[in-house]
Amino acid sequence: MEQEKSRQAVILTVIVSLIFLVLLYFSRRVVTPFVVAFALAYLLDPLADKLESFKISRTFSVFLLMGGFFFGCLGAGLLVFPMFRLQAESLIKDLPGYLAVVQEWIRPVLNQVSDLDPEKAQEILNRELIKFGELPLKILTHLTGFLWDSITGLFNIILMIANIVIIPVAMFYLLRDFDQINEKFFNLIPPRNRDKTREVVKDIDQVLAGFVRGQLMVALIMAFLYFVGLYLCGTPMSLFIAILAGLANLVPYLGLILGFVPAATLTFLQTQEWFPVLGVAGVFAVVQAFEGMLITPRVVGENIGLHPVAIMLAVLLGAEFFGFMGVLLAVPVVAVFNILLSRGFVSYKKSSFFTSS
Repeated sequence: MEQEKSRQAVILTVIVSLIFLVLLYFSRRVVTPFVVAFALAYLLDPLADKLESFKISRTFSVFLLMGGFFFGCLGAGLLVFPMFRLQAESLIKDLPGYLAVVQEWIRPVLNQVSDLDPEKAQEILNRELIKFGELPLKILTHLTGFLWDSITGLFNIILMIANIVIIPVAMFYLLRDFDQINEKFFNLIPPRNRDKTREVVKDIDQVLAGFVRGQLMVALIMAFLYFVGLYLCGTPMSLFIAILAGLANLVPYLGLILGFVPAATLTFLQTQEWFPVLGVAGVFAVVQAFEGMLITPRVVGENIGLHPVAIMLAVLLGAEFFGFMGVLLAVPVVAVFNILLSRGFVSYKKSSFFTSS
């Protein structure tokens, strides 16, 4: 009888979860600001609790945290975007010189290939290099068109304005009432399942804390260290490469690949010397060692327990179904699912269906 009830509970949970995911997918544009607001409230809740422990009212603590957070983001944006624009303009200006260097590298190889018309090969090479040189402008054009298409139309404009208003408002109420919301949630759970649910939620909170409050902090610290090192090495687009490498480090070793290769290539094209390239290699080696020995153990503690392939798959699926927001939330969601799946496997191995001969 108990097994039948457990089976029915599992089936009901799966059905409700699938219905919820379908509704979430079709309402993703409306739900997104509330998801962002909840994520930010979850991120700042420990700080609000800390301020509250100093006899500061919860409401005033929330005002302080939200003000500091949004002004900090605004200040970082005002600092980062102009620097990124200057570096992008400098790269576009120097790009013809880089293409000429690459052309000089390839020409001797083409001259050694038999049965190949040198003039025709040179013509093809020039055409392809011109296309490559126009790639940044094409990317910028497509990005501008995408952003413009995103805000055109009455509904999109209204939705954009609503998001700007909804996110801070919803964030304020969620952060202020975070503990009460948790308590009301647990009061809805039958008493017989309350302790087990608290254990699951505690495990989920530890994993999310390791990722949201840990891995993202590690990524930002590494991006800053990469930027300082690459800037001193004279690497073009050092800010973009540093941010890319730092955020890509959420997938183990991916940041090293996506960061070092373009940094080393652009540095050599810029300086035409190997010594700065060795400096770039030293920057990545030092930051990676610093991250492994000091930053991650101090900030994160333990790993979130996901395989690198699972992380990459989660990011790609999140981008496919939910866009940029899916990229941000993919790994935390899969980390939560991994905990639930692990507990499900433990219960399955303890069941009579698995143990009976």
